[in-house]
Amino acid sequence: MSTHSLVDSETAIILGPQFKQFRLERGLSLEELQAEIHIGKRTLKRIENGKCLPFIYLRTLCRFYGVKLNITLE
Repeated sequence: MSTHSLVDSETAIILGPQFKQFRLERGLSLEELQAEIHIGKRTLKRIENGKCLPFIYLRTLCRFYGVKLNITLE
């Protein structure tokens, strides 16, 4: 599987708002998060709104927030 593949839309819809909640709980703005993890602000907005979630960014966000995620890949 390519690291540029997208997580399925149902999963993105569930995880995106969770990532936003993690960011807000830490008191981070999108700009501060962008500076920390080097993902563009526009992409972060799309992820947090559940519009898209590339696997490569899923890994980055999980590591940043200290989240362990078990996903079955088909």
